[in-house]
This record gives sequence, structure tokens and C-alpha cells, in this order.
Amino acid sequence: MVVPTRDRTTRLLLTLTALAHQTMDRERFEVILVDDAPDRSAVEQVLSAAPEGLPIRLTATGGRGAACARNSGARLARGDVLLFLDDDTLATPGLLEAHAAAHQGTDAAVVHGGITDLSAFALTPDPQPLQAALIGARGRMIEAGTVADLGSCVPLLGPRLSFIERTARKVTRSPDYAPLRWLTCIGTSTSIRRTVFERVGGFDEHYGELWGGEDLELGLRLSASGTTFELLDATAYHLPTARRATGDLLPKFWRRVADRHGDPRLGDVGVFLAGRLSLDELAARLVRVDDAVAPGTAVS
Repeated sequence: MVVPTRDRTTRLLLTLTALAHQTMDRERFEVILVDDAPDRSAVEQVLSAAPEGLPIRLTATGGRGAACARNSGARLARGDVLLFLDDDTLATPGLLEAHAAAHQGTDAAVVHGGITDLSAFALTPDPQPLQAALIGARGRMIEAGTVADLGSCVPLLGPRLSFIERTARKVTRSPDYAPLRWLTCIGTSTSIRRTVFERVGGFDEHYGELWGGEDLELGLRLSASGTTFELLDATAYHLPTARRATGDLLPKFWRRVADRHGDPRLGDVGVFLAGRLSLDELAARLVRVDDAVAPGTAVS
């Protein structure tokens, strides 16, 4: 699996701790940790405290953005199935087994495992230096011992589905939204066969450090190439961090996507993600968008 990270401390430590509790034998998976921070101090702190025996391989991209970090990790990974997991996502014990099983007997599926936000930590910055626990609203806390028994503590930590996770469920369950199933290509707890990933050129590094949807843009190109999308019942938990100016960043990113793809309609994706367009309106505006988006290789 590929875990891109940048300046994370406690959230990354908890992410790695959860991976140490997987039911899958450690001989069957590896963790490619890609540090995209110009300063290596955060990841060095985390690795000094990480669970022993976890098969971690570290590489660095030096601040070139999430797409570059994910692509670098994918190139270094040795498996036939690539699982992308963010540095603030806690995998439940059976998550890796569930992703592996979903790819048995199929070559063309993108598989996303559902994510539940733990909203108690949305306003909690990552501690600097590293701390053993993350303390959220009203003193609610998560630490290594909590990660080992997530099921019992989650109800106390403000579980909720994010906007994009609610969207993923809608487009998966309704045939009316079938052309929009690429919106399930969310950057964390999403797996794909290496051959399928490489066929479309991986993540598009053209957008650099600009935030707003390099994962969904990959999904768009995968959809145009004929890839199918599936949603797993298996869950992971996200330790969100409130981000400023999303209402401006998302439309900005998707205007860049529209320019790059030569299709102005794609700018509406950013408007939708910013909450200013309904899913029905987006679907109506993107009619036959797959015909307009070429399934060609991304340019790095």
C-alpha cells in the first residue's frame, strides 16, 4: 500500500498503528511511506515510535505534491494491487483482506472502502512535536490503545460521513448516477490493479501542490478508459483536519482540470464539490462527458 504524508505526526503514527493490527499476514503486504515534506523531521519522529515489525519502506518526494507522492510510491511498490491510504486514515483490522478479496477474478475495478470521519478531531492540529495521543473536542482522545479497539470507542468520537463519502454511496447505489461512479475514486482506502493504474498514466502531476481532487481526476480518466468502480462494506476511520478556503480551492482546481481536458463542463465538478450544485444538476451538465474526456496518459 502507498501512504503519502507531509508534516503529519500523531495522525500518521495512529495510521501506522492501525496497520499493525491487520488480520492479513505482514508477509503479504508492505507500506510504502512517501514523505512529501521538504523537512524530514516529522516522519523521522513517527518512525522512531512506529510499531515494530511493520513492513515500512520510506521514500521522499520533497514537496512536489500528493500526485507525485502517490505515483512515486506506486512505482516503488512490488504488488499487483495498489492500495492508497492517506496519513490520517485508520484501517479496521480486516481492511486489507477485504481489498485483496475484491480484486480476485477481476482486472478492471477500482475499489473504494467506505470512510467514516471522526469529527471530534476536525479542529485538532497535528501536535508538534509528536504526541502519543490526539485530543479533540471536549477532551475526547484517541491513542494507540484506542486504535486497537476502534469499534467500541467510535460512537464517542463524532462519527459522520463526509460530503464526498455520501456522494460515493449515491452514485454507487443508483443506476441514474452510473456515469458518475468515478466520484468513488477517493484518495484514501482505494485500491486498483497496477496494470489499470499504469494504463492511464497514474495520477496527473500537472497540478503540483494545488489541492482539490487529483484522486477524482484519476477516476475521471479511468472511467473514460472503461474501468468499473466498486464500493466495499469494509470501513476505515478518517481523522479530519478542517481546511480553509475549500469553497475557492475546489472550483479553482477543477477549472484547471477543465482547461487541461479541453472540456469546460468539468469546471462544474468543483462547483458541486463546494456544495453549490446538486448531484442531479451535475449529472445533467456532464451528460456524455465520458465521450469528451480522452482516456489517454496523464502528463507528469
